[in-house]
Amino acid sequence: MSRVQSSRPDVSAIVVSYNTRELTLRCIESIQEHGGGLSVEIIVVDNASRDGSADAVATHHPEVQLIANADNRGFATANNQAFERATGRYLLLLNPDAHLTPGALDKTLRFAEENERAGAVGCRVLLPSGEQQSTLFRPRGLGTLLINTVVPNRLMRRSKLLGFERYVGIDLDRVQDVEVVAGCFMLVRREVLEEVGGMDPQFFMYGEEAEWCYRIRQAGWSILYYPDVHVVHAGGQSAKQEKRRMNLAMARSQLLLVQRTQGSVVAWLANLLMLVRDAPRAAVWKLTQLLPGLRSGSLADATRPAATRLPLHVGGLVRFDWSD
Repeated sequence: MSRVQSSRPDVSAIVVSYNTRELTLRCIESIQEHGGGLSVEIIVVDNASRDGSADAVATHHPEVQLIANADNRGFATANNQAFERATGRYLLLLNPDAHLTPGALDKTLRFAEENERAGAVGCRVLLPSGEQQSTLFRPRGLGTLLINTVVPNRLMRRSKLLGFERYVGIDLDRVQDVEVVAGCFMLVRREVLEEVGGMDPQFFMYGEEAEWCYRIRQAGWSILYYPDVHVVHAGGQSAKQEKRRMNLAMARSQLLLVQRTQGSVVAWLANLLMLVRDAPRAAVWKLTQLLPGLRSGSLADATRPAATRLPLHVGGLVRFDWSD
């Protein structure tokens, strides 16, 4: 690989942590172990973890640049903090519950340099079980939301007929030009950051990489999937600690993403469809709470998220702007 002669590091690896102490340490070690001969600076932004994550990074890896926030500022804002400090020719977004494998970083960077209009590149992402994770997607539209009023997400994500937004059925062994790659592993050119700016801080969690990829594509860059290397990603290790808050954050982010990419009227219609989807399930959850034998059963667990989201969607009937 012919590298541009520069005093900059090849890569600024950015890890945003929240109560993932041991996973964050392992992630850092994987970057150092599998840098592939590249010069890499590591920046960790800790979002006010309660498990000693920031202290552990400072103690075990003093060479890492640490930004320790006093409060949880969310994924987008934390990455933007790191972008301001990063000096690398490329930016690597890597989740703390992910770790690099041999060749993952240097080969992906080589692929990016061979494809000059590749603004962002994602690679194959495997779960610890070895199963490939779904990390390619399109922003959700009204058609998908309409189907989702009767078909659960878990079924849509597996269906070749209905899984359009998740690229179900594409050849995952070939390079693909896609709309969005997940932020658990995303290699981005510095020129892209300088041209389109960082992530939208209105997104607290979820949707921020989709909105960023949208702007990257609007600026004429490609978003590419590169399958010849892989990383391992446990997935959801921070989000599962605050399920209710993350459930609401995901719903709001979906609507903000629709607003950003398709306009406020379409976002209002999207909220209406989400309300139609959730209202019957919320009613079922309410019923389970009236019947002692069902209060802690699987039916209550399955319908509780819809009940949590319902006030958000009811309030959305008089709301056209999902920005805070």
